[in-house]
Amino acid sequence: MALKITYIVLFFVSFFEFSLFYEITSNKVNKNYLILYFTTMVSNFGYAMLIHAGSLEAALCGDLLSYIGSIFTILFMLEVVVDMCGKRFLMPYRIFLLLYAVTICIIIATTKNSNFFFKHPYIVQEHGITVIKADFGPGMFFYFAYLATINISAILIVIHSIFTKKKVSKKTLQFLLCTLITGTLFYVIPLSLGININFMPFIYVSMEMFFLYVSAKIDAYDLPLNLMTVYKTRGGYGYIAFDKKKRLLGCDEFAIKIFPDLDSISIDSMIPDSHTNTIEKLHYKDSDWNWDKKSNKDFKITTGEKTVIGTIHPILSHNIHIGYLIELRDDTEQQKYIRGINTFNKDLSHLIGETTRQVTDMHDSIIKGMAIMVESRDNSTGGHILRTSDCIQIFAEELLKRRTIPQITSGFCKHLIKAAPMHDLGKIAIDDKILRKPGIFTTNEYEIMKKHAEEGAVIVKKILDKTEDKDFEHIAVNVAHYHHEKWNGEGYPEHLCGEEIPLEARIMALADVFDALVSKRCYKEAKSFDEAFEIIKNDLGKHFDPIIGQAFIDCRPQLEEYYESVLQIQ
Repeated sequence: MALKITYIVLFFVSFFEFSLFYEITSNKVNKNYLILYFTTMVSNFGYAMLIHAGSLEAALCGDLLSYIGSIFTILFMLEVVVDMCGKRFLMPYRIFLLLYAVTICIIIATTKNSNFFFKHPYIVQEHGITVIKADFGPGMFFYFAYLATINISAILIVIHSIFTKKKVSKKTLQFLLCTLITGTLFYVIPLSLGININFMPFIYVSMEMFFLYVSAKIDAYDLPLNLMTVYKTRGGYGYIAFDKKKRLLGCDEFAIKIFPDLDSISIDSMIPDSHTNTIEKLHYKDSDWNWDKKSNKDFKITTGEKTVIGTIHPILSHNIHIGYLIELRDDTEQQKYIRGINTFNKDLSHLIGETTRQVTDMHDSIIKGMAIMVESRDNSTGGHILRTSDCIQIFAEELLKRRTIPQITSGFCKHLIKAAPMHDLGKIAIDDKILRKPGIFTTNEYEIMKKHAEEGAVIVKKILDKTEDKDFEHIAVNVAHYHHEKWNGEGYPEHLCGEEIPLEARIMALADVFDALVSKRCYKEAKSFDEAFEIIKNDLGKHFDPIIGQAFIDCRPQLEEYYESVLQIQ
């Protein structure tokens, strides 16, 4: 009697679990789980009918329900296992198992007349319950093969997933594997020992409890569902949905706040032409704004004080394009912050630029002042520093305009003009007896005087050692060091020749010599422009680079105009 009540209780537990599963997953019902719970309930109802049957017909009817329920229960259990393991059930295999299950159900349904499943069935009472006794027919082999196929498949799939799948819960799969093995043993062992008590209703109820637990927890693993939940509860986000023909499908409250016109538009309707603001902001009828080509790209929407970022997403169903979803994200505060940052950056850049300019001007003034101070010790070169600097500026502009030498850029010219006043800084290391001598140097004095080039390079290097502009430092050192080198290799201090001489030094040499030629010195008179340019022309390829030397000669009008104005003032 206790067993009879037990099987009735198991049926109602199955019914309760079926109802509970539906309530838990009402937002997203999985059809495989749902059918599994339903077939389990049918199977347990069949078991309850069988043990209460008073006749063979009633017993066979209950037995038929229990078998049919079990057949589909284990089939959909396999579907659920495949789903839990994150695998895909191959359609041909699924159809094969379904046809196999239907065939076995037909065989069981015709048992009384065909004896294909049972032979000579009869009922007995054991332990207070009705039990069907019969010889197994050939159809039972197909049933056992079906059970073995599905159970072995399920166990192997779970084992494979435990070792290979990373995006499934290992703990859940391990518990599922134990449940499958236990259920199989509880079916096989009593059957092999001839025990007539059927433990499958207990196994089914236990497995359903496990699946209930998984169903209640599975939403935690459902990333799209979680994202949608967060999306709905998050402020400052909204959406507008359209079908493929751009008919309105719906929108949320945030979208209506941005576009109040949407509240008056009927579902499945186009946006009327009168709603110009909405049409313009959403590029609804803009021929240059193709929604398909603009998919997943952000665009800005400004309405009043609100700034919104819109993104058009295609809506797909089974990889078929069925519409559009415009995602809206409130970007007002972000834009205010960006505008504030931009304003701050502009002010800061202006302040830094002004400060940098002042520091640079002061730095340049100090360098020029040092050069003039050194020059003041030399009786023969009055105004040479300033004139050569201006001469370099005129010459650099001509070279930059020609664009024949790639190395000569605006940055190069700027550095060279700044470096020009430093070319004779090395004279600070020359003894005053020599530097301030009013006449022509002796051979020994000239050799000492030539050391100013090497000394100048050392001094400039020390002055500019901490500067961050290493290009300027390099050019300034070269100008000081090599401005007395000659194209034919007869200059000093290194006797470099041709393009071995740094470009900046070759340019400086022309300005330095030209100023010396047209300026009056204590030991000579100033030469005329004709004489000076003739000397430079004759020295092209000897003293001077022939290419840039010709460019210097081409600057004659500008140079004459400058020197006439300067020399006249002096």
